Formats: sequence, C-alpha cells, structure tokens
Amino acid sequence: MGIAERKERDKLSMRQAVLDAAMELYHEKGIEALTLRAVAERIEFSPATIYLYFKDKDEIVFHLYSMAFAKFYQKQLEVNSIADPLERLRQGCRDYIEWGVQNPKLYDLMFILEVPMNVIAEENCQDIGKTSFAELQNLMVECIAADKLKIKDPELAAIMCWNMIHGITSLLIKKRIVIPHEAVPQMTNAVLDTFFVLVAK
Repeated sequence: MGIAERKERDKLSMRQAVLDAAMELYHEKGIEALTLRAVAERIEFSPATIYLYFKDKDEIVFHLYSMAFAKFYQKQLEVNSIADPLERLRQGCRDYIEWGVQNPKLYDLMFILEVPMNVIAEENCQDIGKTSFAELQNLMVECIAADKLKIKDPELAAIMCWNMIHGITSLLIKKRIVIPHEAVPQMTNAVLDTFFVLVAK
C-alpha cells in the first residue's frame, strides 16, 4: 500500500471514529448534547481536529442520518422475497412501524430532525431517503400493475401510505398513543386492515 492510499485509509478511519462517537453521544444524551467538543473529548481529539474531517456539526448530523437510513433501507429490502406485491406492501408497513418503535433515536434522525434536510438542501448531498421512497413507489407500481390498488398514481399511493405509517410510528414513539408494548402489533394490524380496506381492491 502506497503513502497516498495509507493516508486515505487513515482519513476514512478517523472520519468513522468521529461518526461512531457522535452516534453514541446522540443515543446517550440526545441531539442537544451532540457538540464538536463532546465528540472530540470522547475520542481524545482536540475540537479543532474534527474540522479536518467535517465542516461542522450539521455535516456530522447529516452523516448520522445517512447511517440511520442505510440500516432502515436494509430492513426495507427484506420483504422483496414476498411474491405478492400487496402482501409485500402490507408486511413492509408492519416492518416500518416495528423498526421505528424499536429505533426511536434513529427514526428521529431520519424523519423528525430538521438538520439533515437543511444540509441536503444547502449542499445538494445525495439523499438515501429518496432511494428508500423510490423503493416504496416502485412497489406501488407493481401493486397497480397487478390491479391490487384502487389508486392509479404510484407517487400519490406511496405518499398516502408513508403518511399513514409515519403518523402511527411518530405517535407511538412520542407517546401520544400510550399502549402496552405487547399491544402494538395488534393495534398496527387493526390500522393496516382499515387502510387496506380503503385502498386495496
């Protein structure tokens, strides 16, 4: 390995160390406690060193957002082994809600916090969230092609479905619906039953 390759490897390793420390802090203490100084202290750097790898805190938060979405996207793809597109959609909705409830901090990064969206808008960064939404929209295309849905616009169908599951997930995470954890699957199925009665053929 040449000097240039070694330097690039070391740079990537240090960037990842910063991100790992930032993610730990975020999980432990929340976004308010996620400062460059706190990250630097955790990995025994000087705060100025962080600027060699990241522009500012917002850029770090954007990368945490991307890490969270990458984990979710892998879960999202697991339903692709289901042949029937409508059943794939239904299971995907269940998985979405379950994943969000089990990973509330990551869900906040993905769908609640404004910072990642601000960075994407200002820096024109690649947004894995759009890749995830495209996967949902493509599934709607399959459902419509198989004559499984009353809605004929796949983008509208995807937005409607996402609004529904995001609403449920957010209400559960923020404890606006207070039910025992073991009752969440039953409530989720009841809501999905009603939704699919309205939209499915």
